Amino acid sequence: MTLRCVKCKKDMALVQLPVYEHEKGVPLEKVAAYECQSCHEWAFTEKQIEDVERRTDVAKARRFGFIRKITVSGRSLVVNLPEDLVKHMKLAKGNSVRIVPLDDRHIVLEVG
Repeated sequence: MTLRCVKCKKDMALVQLPVYEHEKGVPLEKVAAYECQSCHEWAFTEKQIEDVERRTDVAKARRFGFIRKITVSGRSLVVNLPEDLVKHMKLAKGNSVRIVPLDDRHIVLEVG
C-alpha cells in the first residue's frame, strides 16, 4: 500500500517511528506509520491508528497511580508524593519539577 502526502502530493514510505505519543505522557515504541520523503509529514492508516489506540490503552492500564488529598501549607496547596513513586522516579528534595496543565482536569509533572 502506498499513501500520498496530502501536503505535497508525493508518495509516502512505510517507516517505524522509534517513539510516538498518541496521548501526552504515554509513549509507545516502534510505531508503524507512513512518512513523506519530501516534507517528512506522518500519516497513519486506519488499521495503524487502531493499533496505536489499543497499545495506548494497554500502556495506560499498566501505569500505577495513587490517590492523594490536596492539603495546605501556608498559603499554598500541596500534594504529597508517595514513597513508592519517589523511589520509582528517583526523586529527592531540591529536584525541580515543571507543572504542565493539559486541560481543566489533567496535569503533567516533568522532573528535571
